[in-house]
Amino acid sequence: MHPEPISVSVPTLTRPPGSPWPVTEAAKFLSVSKRHLFRQIDANRVKTILIGRRRLIPDAEVQRIASEGC
Repeated sequence: MHPEPISVSVPTLTRPPGSPWPVTEAAKFLSVSKRHLFRQIDANRVKTILIGRRRLIPDAEVQRIASEGC
């Protein structure tokens, strides 16, 4: 007699299309380190926006990097 498997639902982060990405989330999505992404930002290879004290990467920029490479 085997116990019934337990099903666990993990909440997923759904982002509205076109919303800007925090640097940490963009790095995970692009499979690069956060440090590498900050180096690209510092070298002006990645466009960012500031909202208050938060540095965000526009969705179009993340999609560009995903297609062209970082």
